[in-house]
Amino acid sequence: MSRPSLTGRCLLLILAVAGAFATGSASPLAVQKSDSALQLEFGVRVARKGSWNEAAFRFEKAVQADAGNARAWNNLGVARESLGRFDAAREAYEKAVSLAPHDDQIRDNFERFQSYMKSTRRTAGAP
Repeated sequence: MSRPSLTGRCLLLILAVAGAFATGSASPLAVQKSDSALQLEFGVRVARKGSWNEAAFRFEKAVQADAGNARAWNNLGVARESLGRFDAAREAYEKAVSLAPHDDQIRDNFERFQSYMKSTRRTAGAP
């Protein structure tokens, strides 16, 4: 069985996390979304189209607007990883895990990243 490409793997990771931000049905009450949530949603949309530079930019805006948003940090890690910015990806993943240590998706993404780095013998940051 062939292993998905890095971009394909990253897209799967980001789409798995994106589900938490999808709006399923319209609510009768208008809810104003935060700037972080808007940037995060936009980043997910452009990531789905393969625009990783724009996605990374949007996820950076999302974490600037809300530094406590673990999902935004996770998605930033995915985008940076897909761009080959492995040191920066590790930092973003580590921040996401520190903010949400019990979030299985975030932990799984970071573990997949570490496994990928080890399997390709790449080094990113201190082990």
